[in-house]
Amino acid sequence: MLPVLFTITLQPSWAPFVFLAAALALGAWQVRSVRAVGEPWPKAWQAGALWAVGGGAVLYVLVRALGDAGNNDIFHLSRPLAIPLHTYGLLIATAFLVAMSLAGRAAEREGQNRDRVMDLTFWILIAAMVGSRILFIIVNWDEYAKTPAKIFAFWEGGLVFYGGFIGAVLVSVWYMRRHKMPFFPVADALIPSVAIGHAIGRLGCFAAGCCWGGACDPHLPWAAKFPPESLAYQSQVANGIIRLGAAHTIPIHPTQLYESLGELFIFCALLFWRGRKRFHGELLALYLVLYAPLRAMVETLRGDEERGRVFNFLGPWAKGAWWNLSTSELISVGIFATGVALFALLGRRREMPATA
Repeated sequence: MLPVLFTITLQPSWAPFVFLAAALALGAWQVRSVRAVGEPWPKAWQAGALWAVGGGAVLYVLVRALGDAGNNDIFHLSRPLAIPLHTYGLLIATAFLVAMSLAGRAAEREGQNRDRVMDLTFWILIAAMVGSRILFIIVNWDEYAKTPAKIFAFWEGGLVFYGGFIGAVLVSVWYMRRHKMPFFPVADALIPSVAIGHAIGRLGCFAAGCCWGGACDPHLPWAAKFPPESLAYQSQVANGIIRLGAAHTIPIHPTQLYESLGELFIFCALLFWRGRKRFHGELLALYLVLYAPLRAMVETLRGDEERGRVFNFLGPWAKGAWWNLSTSELISVGIFATGVALFALLGRRREMPATA
């Protein structure tokens, strides 16, 4: 439970050089990665330039968003700029980097075009961030309708995994059709990366105190108590559960850790079954039928009502009703059904077709 890992203070005189160095470092890392798999220098420089420019743009926007008003232009700072490095953001970035690295290796091992798969992971990253934000906005539309400008304030949090997952799948289908890539073989190569990336990302949720659980027995050995700077604490104050000035939240379930451990188990299960699969798409189907029940069970222990419930539009009498499923519980039903359908339809193929 450490929302801010540490703070970097940029002096006006050398802040632009740090910014440029960070962008160039991202580009150099990508050049090295592309060359490491034997690609020619032109492709390496092209990939490096893309990552340098893209990374620089992201860094610039982050400084604009997180900096002090009137002192958030990295090239024209009037005074030192303190940039807090949030544990959540760092772990989310780590999750994507780990997932992309593992996906590239898995694709190469499965005989897929590594360059294409790595390009695909970049688009998946964008689609996942946009999709997870869109779903959060949809389920909290009443709040955003009052202040539409907050729709773009992604740095304030507000992401839903299922939205990101659905967005990633849609973009993957589009990308693979465009480049004539086999969907299910590539999906099988990528899906273990999704599991381990999500496991790491949930650790970031725990550090930030978001996606928190409901009240639990105070004597539960692993009960969590979040500090004032956490979202869980702020929500409990707003809802009158604790008073402002309390040392921490009431004891609650660390649902972030429950899901992280569950995703780690799923990751291990997928790796174990990878060499035993009977048809393309089996690992994807296995992930769906394993993750959906995990998410549904964790949802029953969640305490953040901000994530939205399906039948809230019916009024106060629906609040707390057993049948008023959370948005993610309802989606879990569809995800599980999709996994079962894939097993039934694709399982008829006892011999795996060529992946080329």
